[in-house]
Amino acid sequence: MVTKLIIFDLDETLVHATMNKLSYAPDFEVSPYVVYIRPFAAELLEFTATHFDIAIWSSSSAVYVEAVTERLFRPLYLPRFSWAVEKCVQKVDPRTNGYVYIKDLRWVRKHGYDVDEIIIIDDSPEKIQRQPRSHLHVAPFTESPSDQEPLACDSSAERITRPDQRLN
Repeated sequence: MVTKLIIFDLDETLVHATMNKLSYAPDFEVSPYVVYIRPFAAELLEFTATHFDIAIWSSSSAVYVEAVTERLFRPLYLPRFSWAVEKCVQKVDPRTNGYVYIKDLRWVRKHGYDVDEIIIIDDSPEKIQRQPRSHLHVAPFTESPSDQEPLACDSSAERITRPDQRLN
């Protein structure tokens, strides 16, 4: 049986980082940011790590990604890779005339995964525009301590643990 890979985005998917403290204490700091772990993120990571290979891909800096990965994943979970903005493709967004960083899942094939066996959990659909069928969208996490979005991801991930199931 082929092992499926779950790739996690970090910001607004598993954590919220800000320079301004919220009304409750942050979970940790990655200077100059205070970082809040999304409620139920630990449960989502525990479930996915027992059923899938896991990895991280963020459009943030490598230093930030490494620091957050260290706090969220290690030593309990060993991601197959932890990628930052350097592995993204920069593209002009015609709607905003700004830049968007695309996560092209074809990069992951070098690690032995077929694109059809990859799911990326991310709050930004524009970053997965080249392989939208592989995207499990989550609402952005910005501060609510009562957020329950990871529970919905858990049930979607549970559904696709069966070999014949896909997201769409």
